[in-house]
Amino acid sequence: MTNRVLSALTIRIAGLYLFTKIFDHFGSYFLSIYGALIMAQFDELLTEPIDKLYFTGAFMTIANITVSLFLFIKAEWIAEKLIKSEEEIKTELTPKSLTKVILLTVGVTWLAQLIYLIPEFIDYCFKFISVMNGNEDLELPDFAFPKYILKTILTLIIIFRIEKISNWILKKM
Repeated sequence: MTNRVLSALTIRIAGLYLFTKIFDHFGSYFLSIYGALIMAQFDELLTEPIDKLYFTGAFMTIANITVSLFLFIKAEWIAEKLIKSEEEIKTELTPKSLTKVILLTVGVTWLAQLIYLIPEFIDYCFKFISVMNGNEDLELPDFAFPKYILKTILTLIIIFRIEKISNWILKKM
């Protein structure tokens, strides 16, 4: 097995992981629609139009399906772009190759999670800007903004500097 094949396999696993998140989203999306339909006083309680609820849920579902299918189908192409040199992975794992595999797995899995959370991040940003502009009636959603930004930065560093990070880890061993 080569490092490119292993990377493609890792990307496919991240695509499947992202695809399984659809079922979590479906559950909350359809529960919110069901709740909206059975509540008699829903119009009085809802501060935003019902169309936005349906659009946001449908958009997140479609985006999630699209990204997970892209990761699953185009895994070889993504691995080819990420891994420049095709090296055979030997059965005896060296500390350097094991470090790279672990870092790449963490990076791709975090990237899948970050892609899944993009709509929630955008919604948080819009509501935060609205609150900063003086709309005090609007409540900010429960979203870990600093964690999202930090994880994005760390993911990009891990993916694009995997060689330097693995060398640094090996020096510290």
